[in-house]
Amino acid sequence: MDTLTLILIFLIFFAIFLFFAASKKKNIKEPAVKKDELIQAYKIQMRDLLKKYENDKETQTVEKIKLLKQINHELSMNLFFNKNEATKLLKELSSYS
Repeated sequence: MDTLTLILIFLIFFAIFLFFAASKKKNIKEPAVKKDELIQAYKIQMRDLLKKYENDKETQTVEKIKLLKQINHELSMNLFFNKNEATKLLKELSSYS
């Protein structure tokens, strides 16, 4: 009887644990959504940089190159982007003026 009671108590606690673990669902995004969000964020960064230095073209060019290098480094470390996608995005961002 004592063994049966212990097993029953264990099963009740296990069921409670499973209930709480299942109720804490994580909001996992699809890779395509994450890629799109990253691309949009990079585009916004570039637009903001261009607006900030629109009166000083020389500084704008220097800062644009810095940002492109930073984005290139981030994309090279990112698992969602292959080399061709990263190159395409960098070309698109570099065409902004």
